[in-house]
Amino acid sequence: MIRLFLCGMILCLGIFIAGCGNRTELNDLGIATATGFDRKDGRWDITYQIIVPPATSTTGSSGGSQASVTTFSSQGKTIREAVAKSSVENPKRLYFAHTNVMLIGQEASKYGIAEIMDDYYRNVNARETVKVIIADGEARDYLKKLIPPEKQPGRALSEILERNNERGSFYPVLNLHEVALKITSDSGAAGIPIATVNGQNPGKLESIDIFKQTTTPSKLRLDGLSVFNKDKQIGILNQRESMGVSWLTDRINRTNLSYAGAHGEINSFFVRKAKVKVMPIKSGSHYSVHVKAKVEAELDESTSKKHIVSTGNVNELQDQAEQLIKSQMLLGWNASQRIHADMLGLANKIHQRHPKDWKAMKDNWPQVLAQMDIDINVDVSLKRVGLLQDSFSRLLQKESEGEN
Repeated sequence: MIRLFLCGMILCLGIFIAGCGNRTELNDLGIATATGFDRKDGRWDITYQIIVPPATSTTGSSGGSQASVTTFSSQGKTIREAVAKSSVENPKRLYFAHTNVMLIGQEASKYGIAEIMDDYYRNVNARETVKVIIADGEARDYLKKLIPPEKQPGRALSEILERNNERGSFYPVLNLHEVALKITSDSGAAGIPIATVNGQNPGKLESIDIFKQTTTPSKLRLDGLSVFNKDKQIGILNQRESMGVSWLTDRINRTNLSYAGAHGEINSFFVRKAKVKVMPIKSGSHYSVHVKAKVEAELDESTSKKHIVSTGNVNELQDQAEQLIKSQMLLGWNASQRIHADMLGLANKIHQRHPKDWKAMKDNWPQVLAQMDIDINVDVSLKRVGLLQDSFSRLLQKESEGEN
């Protein structure tokens, strides 16, 4: 009986005195919402955007009087050396598990991102699901800027990427793992959105006074697509070319198309659903590209003077949308050939279906890609024309004719 009592006491004491020997208090962590990678004088310059908890709280008096984030940088020959050196000026233990975005500066993107990939895949405290953006300049300058109305710029950049993906599909949204898969594939190409600042006095975005204004003199936005071959940037596409690549890589979620007719009429189409298949077709010893797209759209704006809901005019509207999509695809295709980048992943498909052909052509793949022809077939189905059967311009015209 005494032995059972002693055993019970020991078990109870073990439960009460047990704890986490390697625990880290939340107040000791510096949670990074965004990180930036730059190259300077042969060294890595790493910038950290750290959340300031009192400023992000919705209650209390300190939230509106201080910035919700703070930024600082550290340098080193390697990325891990730079991170280690951050301890000489930062009282917090850096925590990267909640990082929303990673910004890579122009010099770093031209130097190569292989070391960044190695760092993220090798260390357990960094997650490869972080979204990637290329900075138009130095990444550290962009992490200092606030993005009203969002308090945390890192989260705001992540949300801008998502809104672009949901409503416009102008640029692809890639995390680090997706970039790694693309640049290590046979095609070796990846496109990453570029962040830039437009307007005057961009330095004002570094002050919390910007939240006291109804409009800002400059804005941070996505503008351009940085194209990588393997781990280095080789070129930049504009928004229209990037849109074409989005079509050809089946990355269109929702977007808008605007058609201007010969008589000044304007029709706007809202694309709700798109499915695009791209296939390399072998003809003798030559390959060409066949594209088949099925698109569901709606008419959401029109100034046409025609009776919109008639069968003939609906077919005409569908033809207009098909022309727009085909022209955008051609822009993306021509841009890919111009910079010798296999943005469509054709090499992967040829290797999978015709491994012997790929073995023979892989050493001269950029030249083979440049000589390929493309055949585009787009089928648009106009599901709705909206609540008006005629455009408002036509209604005004009919009213005017009735008065006369």
